[in-house]
Amino acid sequence: MNQEIKILRSDLIAKCDQYLNGKIGKSDLENYASDLMVGECDIYDWDDDIISDIIFQWESQEINFPINKRNIELWKHQLETGENLLADYNLWNVHIDRQKLICEKYDSKWNPINKKLKVGIGSDLNNDPIHGLRHPKGKGTTGWYIWTGEYSESDDFFQPMCAEHLLQIRPELIKYFGLEVGYRFLIDKNGYEDVWYDEKLITIE
Repeated sequence: MNQEIKILRSDLIAKCDQYLNGKIGKSDLENYASDLMVGECDIYDWDDDIISDIIFQWESQEINFPINKRNIELWKHQLETGENLLADYNLWNVHIDRQKLICEKYDSKWNPINKKLKVGIGSDLNNDPIHGLRHPKGKGTTGWYIWTGEYSESDDFFQPMCAEHLLQIRPELIKYFGLEVGYRFLIDKNGYEDVWYDEKLITIE
């Protein structure tokens, strides 16, 4: 008779660390989860909904969040703290109600963007504070421009990025993308927020 093996959060955290350190890859995690779910599930035991959910997600990639560096960091965070941020960093639609609340708070009509169009990105978005403004949209663009640090008039200061890709970089930005043309914001990771209307932005091409 097989001896039951207890699966702990620390076991999955170790797997996350191995992935983040480059010691294992996506297929290794998929195979690990598959062994737990299917291969020898009769000898494994875990009494933890978070463990169960993460093992299922790793094993069923076609219907769950992709295994990548950012999501592994988020799974590790969930295992350590119990806080699940995967949806915030992967699903655009979870931010829609937040957009509407921001618009209501700052007297703007809700004017959402197409997540497949481009946002102008200047400098490193991992820094703070972060600035955003919305011009009238051009062909293939949302009209939004985002940057940190010193602003530059250089032609190559802003680089195009699909708006949807910001989910895995700074998902807290998405809630501002429903603001109308002419709005600006200034935020940081510590909760500072300033949003205002600048009519000059409407006429700038």
